Amino acid sequence: MATTKFASEYELQKVVQRCHNILWERHGFDPAQAFDELSKLLFVKLYDETTMVGARTAIRRGEPGEQLAGRVRWLFDQANQTPGFDAIFSDQAIVADDLAIYEVFRQLQNYSLLQTTSAVDGADVKGTMYENIVGNTFRGELGQFFTHRNIVEFTVQMIGIDENMVVYDPACGSGGFLIMCAKLIREQLKAYQPPLSQDAVAHRLQAYSRRCLIGTEINERTARVARLNLLMHGLDYANIFTVNALKAEETGNEHLLSLIREGTIDVIFANPPFAGYEKDPSVLAKFQLGQNGRGQVVSVTREVLFIERIIRLLRPGGVAGIVIPQGIFSNRNLAHVRDYIRQHTQILAIIELPDWAFIPSGTSVRGSLLFVRKMEPPPPSYNIYMKRVEHIGFTSTGRPDDQNDFDITLDEFKARQPRYMVSISDIQDRIDAKFYLPEHRAIISLFRHNPKYRLVKLSAIGSFHTERVNPNHSPDVEISLVETSCVDPTTLTITPKRIKGRDSNYTSLKMLRAGDILISRRRAYRGAIVIVPPELDGALAIPEFSVLRLREGVDPNYVVEILRSPEFLELMTIYSTGEMSGRIAEKDLRQLQIPLPEDHARIGAEFVVLRERIKELDRLIQAEQERIVALARHVIEGR
Repeated sequence: MATTKFASEYELQKVVQRCHNILWERHGFDPAQAFDELSKLLFVKLYDETTMVGARTAIRRGEPGEQLAGRVRWLFDQANQTPGFDAIFSDQAIVADDLAIYEVFRQLQNYSLLQTTSAVDGADVKGTMYENIVGNTFRGELGQFFTHRNIVEFTVQMIGIDENMVVYDPACGSGGFLIMCAKLIREQLKAYQPPLSQDAVAHRLQAYSRRCLIGTEINERTARVARLNLLMHGLDYANIFTVNALKAEETGNEHLLSLIREGTIDVIFANPPFAGYEKDPSVLAKFQLGQNGRGQVVSVTREVLFIERIIRLLRPGGVAGIVIPQGIFSNRNLAHVRDYIRQHTQILAIIELPDWAFIPSGTSVRGSLLFVRKMEPPPPSYNIYMKRVEHIGFTSTGRPDDQNDFDITLDEFKARQPRYMVSISDIQDRIDAKFYLPEHRAIISLFRHNPKYRLVKLSAIGSFHTERVNPNHSPDVEISLVETSCVDPTTLTITPKRIKGRDSNYTSLKMLRAGDILISRRRAYRGAIVIVPPELDGALAIPEFSVLRLREGVDPNYVVEILRSPEFLELMTIYSTGEMSGRIAEKDLRQLQIPLPEDHARIGAEFVVLRERIKELDRLIQAEQERIVALARHVIEGR
């Protein structure tokens, strides 16, 4: 039987996509169902090649489709009883009909998965293909466990592993971190001198995976994907367990518990669940971060418990690379989580990813990478590498991008680049990289030290007005509602919505008075900061705004222009927190300082003159644009 390896990853992907389309068109499967069936058929082919060089899945001359399909189903049952294959689909059956099975194997007829090895394009193409099918086709269905390969590779390279390190992923999803570890080990083995044979590399790699790669995954279907993914990469999947990592002790699985004992793991990689609260008291009681200071359990997001679980599992000196939502690093109500991290680990690095980094995976939550070494206690003085990367090798739509900051970031981290090193003694509370970037520290410094003018807190030059109104109490009264979209940062105007009280989606609105400074705290960089005009006295603003009512003698025209300056908007953005769209807390806003010269009213008057000049120029521009349109119209109409 003549078969060949795939010439490239692209060729393999094209063939597999055709197989996937056959299943979709034949049965109308949704993408996840089609993927399941394709996985079963690839599993059968891999099993047949491993045991009989693919002879039993070859289509014989003149063979009817139902005969091949019957043989494939028999092979599927045989595989599920064969050690090394028996823990993936043992509770499943092939759903695809005879014709679909025949057509899929007709596409695969001339190819060998086993011969598609690391010799092709420098990668295990069959495994890479399987990763891509998981990531690209099923990010909507399986996005909760898909981490882009670029992020996975960078995270593993930052830690660095060797053949003796035990690696655990408590929320392993499709197995991306574990597979990346195996790829790095493969590269190390291939670099040995004298060189190892290809069979020796494969043998050592499988032994390594059997001994050192451990994963747990709460979802059985997802765990099955991980097992098959490892198998496709030539790895042992015996240590992939279907279990909630937060409840591992309850399984009674002695093998699992012998592998993940507290204080024993060398390296942990994880992208724990970003959403959902743990409310089970029996789970919360196991964790310090699941209790308040009085020993009572409190509901917390699951990633908080995963952080504690990871740190407790690490051996002294063990290291972890964790994908964490941005709020862990900066939100006020999560300060105790940051304290726990600082008390039990040495923070090695914090890498802030672009805001859109996980959009291709199906979530808009902003994330960062946290790298820690378990040390109890940590050293009293050390430096943390902190950086925000802008380019990560793919775009917000998931398309490949030639620009990638990861390589230079890895080099800088290893070289301890001084520009990005922050002393632990300089960190008081928040630990987000954005806050400690050199250019951001320079902005913060501008508003902490001014060589010429006195600096004053915003809370010292006025009051942050908090008069609240519930429009539902006056359902028939028409109100002027000011939402963030009602403020135009370009024209500095407010165009409120006129609605009845009963139509308001808000039960607590802020009363505005003429002369108030209205400050949008959400997406501060937009500069939606305006003075309330007389005609909007009594309008109601949503809670996203702060309302600054200046004390007598403070010029509003001066203050509002300082607040709208690029430097102050950047300051507000630096102080913003949150995992979706950043916002600055009013408590932080109150404490920010601005320069207040003795003659600030004179400067405010200058600002007014300049703003009027801008309006005049805008009118002139509009008039000239209208003349251009009129002249063009005359020519077109032949006048």
